[in-house]
Amino acid sequence: MKFFPNILLMKVGPYCGYSLNEIVKIKQKEEKQVGKFFWGYGGVFCRPHVIKSFVSYAKSNPVVLFTETKSNFCPTNSNHFRYFSEDNSSWSPLDKKVLLVGNTSVPHFAITMKNFEKVESNINLSDYVPFTSKEMFPSLNRRFDDYFKYRVDKACGVYNPANRNSNEKMMKISYMAELVKPYGVYIK
Repeated sequence: MKFFPNILLMKVGPYCGYSLNEIVKIKQKEEKQVGKFFWGYGGVFCRPHVIKSFVSYAKSNPVVLFTETKSNFCPTNSNHFRYFSEDNSSWSPLDKKVLLVGNTSVPHFAITMKNFEKVESNINLSDYVPFTSKEMFPSLNRRFDDYFKYRVDKACGVYNPANRNSNEKMMKISYMAELVKPYGVYIK
């Protein structure tokens, strides 16, 4: 079992009619053509300013770990995203080789990564504490085994096995990548 000092943990599965296998192939091709790939998401967790604060805190590029979920989500108003912004103000077109789909009628974001690979690994959720937008630093009072569940499908985490409870909650990791500049962007 490997440990990583700073992680972004995300649930991943079939989405918008694409199987997980198809998504992986699309993103690996995108990385070859563009030099990095964009991974879109929605929701209230891990907005671009949180991702950038986390990278700044980590002082290095965190690893993105993906755990598989079987849920097959297809949002209403699904369409292609065409633009990105680092500040939600100045917008640039996405490269035509980038495929990002989702509900375009609600706010969406993307992280940028490289070195996307299939892995067979596990992490102990009890060894990580969340880095949240509320505090903008690790929340030493909570552990991922208590935080990363229910509707929390993505979270920034800092390795801190000290003072953990005696519970071990292992999570299977299926894919990993390295977060790269510009790290987190708004998309539309």
